[in-house]
Amino acid sequence: MNLFKETTIENLEVSNHFIRSATYEGKATEDGYPTQQTINIYQKLAEGNIGTIITSYSYITDYEQPQKYQLGIYSDDMIPAYKNLTDQIHQYNSKINMQIVHGSSWGQGYPETAKILGPSTMEHPDSHLVSKEMTKDEIQEVVQLFAKAALRVKKAGFDGVQIHCAHNYLLAHFISPLFNHRIDEYGGSVENRFRIVKEVYLAIREAVGKDYPVWIKMNSSDELPGGLTVEDFLYMASELAKLGISAIEVSGDRWKTHSLKERAYYKDAAIKLSKIIDTPIILTGGLREMSDLKDVMLHSRINLFGFARPFMRDPYFIESLKKELYV
Repeated sequence: MNLFKETTIENLEVSNHFIRSATYEGKATEDGYPTQQTINIYQKLAEGNIGTIITSYSYITDYEQPQKYQLGIYSDDMIPAYKNLTDQIHQYNSKINMQIVHGSSWGQGYPETAKILGPSTMEHPDSHLVSKEMTKDEIQEVVQLFAKAALRVKKAGFDGVQIHCAHNYLLAHFISPLFNHRIDEYGGSVENRFRIVKEVYLAIREAVGKDYPVWIKMNSSDELPGGLTVEDFLYMASELAKLGISAIEVSGDRWKTHSLKERAYYKDAAIKLSKIIDTPIILTGGLREMSDLKDVMLHSRINLFGFARPFMRDPYFIESLKKELYV
């Protein structure tokens, strides 16, 4: 298979099999609007012929902001600014999706004013921020916040939306036994811990329609004792596939702890998933060169690959991959 040729990800036609995985830039305004610097970053990536660009994670409510100068999509007033961004990117041969997120106790740009929510009340072991256990009403409010944000994404001209269910943010806390100690229908069993993610997806799908691309980025495990297991992930991902999710990007919670010498951190989980669902799967994490991709393709049907740090260093990284074919 030629990864540099056109393909489809469900119903999204893209110019190649390479994806810029969401990466925080910190170039937005203080209240989350894109700036010219933001547009410049994505234009440069589009010039590099990336098939699909996923924006940095964008927060969906005005009562919390995981990092300062982070993109936001919490108000209809923001739609024109993003329409300007997508119009400019669509002059190139790339598609662009927006990743949307609700933050958690893992980190807040403005912790003194943020409302920090979580599945359970507990102090985060790294940040020492304390989350408030969400009521069922608050859970439903967050579900609707995701749906409203996704509709804004669509109206702003993005080619799809990606739900962030990884890397220690709110949805990742719900699916993790390390953070979810609830005893109601949103905690305990793998089915219950998955419930909010299912509700978020269904609410988004109702808001944007059956044909709009809705992707998800998920932890394949917490990579810690007592946390989310690969078996838990496989159940949740297969349920999303049954519900009609458009693509699943496979990641993990401790991605920052892997050394630069390690490769394809989450390939084993992704390969296992590829054997039980037909939904497009995107592998991200520790991919550096063509040999990393070929090894995965030899053992699975996975043919979509996400890169973060390589594209941060070089927006034209795809050209480097092409050269490897002829060395």
